[in-house]
Amino acid sequence: MNPYAVFLLIRPSRSSVLLARLQLLASGTTTLLAFAVAMLAAAFRNVPTEEIGYTVLAVSLVGLLIVPLLTLGSATVRLAARSRDDRLATLRLLGATAGQVRRVAVAEVTAIAAAGVLLGTALAAALPFLLSLLTIYGQPLRAEDLWLPWWVTTALPVVLVMVAAISGLFGLRRVVLSPLGVRMRQDAPTLSRLRFVAALVVLAGAVLVMQNISPGWGAVVITAAVAASVLGIMAMLGVAGPFVLALFSRRCARRTEDAARLLAARGVLEDPQAAWRSVSALALASFVLIPAGSMLGFLETIQAGESREIMTADQLLLFSDARIMVIALAAISFLVVACQVAITQTAAVIERRDLYVACDRIGMPVAEMDRARRLRVTMLAAVAVLGAAGAAIALAFWLVVAAAVTAPLFIATTVLILLLGLLLVHGGVVSTRPVLRRVLATPARGE
Repeated sequence: MNPYAVFLLIRPSRSSVLLARLQLLASGTTTLLAFAVAMLAAAFRNVPTEEIGYTVLAVSLVGLLIVPLLTLGSATVRLAARSRDDRLATLRLLGATAGQVRRVAVAEVTAIAAAGVLLGTALAAALPFLLSLLTIYGQPLRAEDLWLPWWVTTALPVVLVMVAAISGLFGLRRVVLSPLGVRMRQDAPTLSRLRFVAALVVLAGAVLVMQNISPGWGAVVITAAVAASVLGIMAMLGVAGPFVLALFSRRCARRTEDAARLLAARGVLEDPQAAWRSVSALALASFVLIPAGSMLGFLETIQAGESREIMTADQLLLFSDARIMVIALAAISFLVVACQVAITQTAAVIERRDLYVACDRIGMPVAEMDRARRLRVTMLAAVAVLGAAGAAIALAFWLVVAAAVTAPLFIATTVLILLLGLLLVHGGVVSTRPVLRRVLATPARGE
């Protein structure tokens, strides 16, 4: 195989450079947020008190945010890898082996991810000084207390790069199987109903555990039970989400007579799992915000009421610090959403450029294509938010009910924040309109 031809195929195009920049930004942001979460968790864990609540706060912070952060990192690399399908499939047709294609692709996306992780790690050096503005346990945090152990500082970037490499490998599974299969998308995914059944079983088990937690279980068992319940439902969202999206989109495609709506529904059915990944961060943010907002309202009511007089100083400080954790959860969750929306919408235009070029050639207006993209994302976001909110309410039912009765303003604020998340998704679609116009302006190469 001619080395010069290989170079021409793997050299960056305009679209791949754009995705590389987005991947670099997302990898750096993921690393920076991961260090921030680790430092806050360490600060909660090292509070000089025997109050079990601080251990629960530390575990909850890591458990609730580790999945969104890993999802952002893996989704970014997976989409970046899929955007290179055409060039890598051509390499296969020119005689490159599956191993050669795998090494070229994985090395490319891993190198970009590693650069982003390195950038994020360097920026994380300033985090202790920024986080020292916070107050935990009634005292300002000190920068020297926020430095992580050397093994954590070393292991965290390595883990993030490994996640990127593994995600890139899985994102290229279609290329490795068959270059013609990649171009024709022959291996359409099938989703079993067992996904939904398994999700319901996990949800029922988590609700049962949370309803029966007792102080007699002990600190270690309670912490493990809460962590297992929350992580189980977060994993359940990823299992059941694609199936629900496929079911909803299939019914929409059968009943609609609107071309844009049909295009949106069929776009979801092409790959429900990839469609779910594009809004998974929003689903996880919704799952976090419902109980978090309820907890914030409930704690505010307790502190403002007569119960304050019978509470210990440690308990009052714990409630105040819980608000810091809730704010951190909301801020980091929506930063993840913002990054993922920008990346997935840009990658979606580039990955589906053949479809948009074909629609343009048969006379479909650009405005209708934009409407189809907005409908597709709105459909995904609505299912993600409603499904995650339902799971969160089921898990923390009595907490949500108590907050709705005693602090309805906080519940209303939580709903407004979720609506803000939906607007953020809509803005992500609108912001990628220039990418669509660029693709339509250069249909031959899709640059």
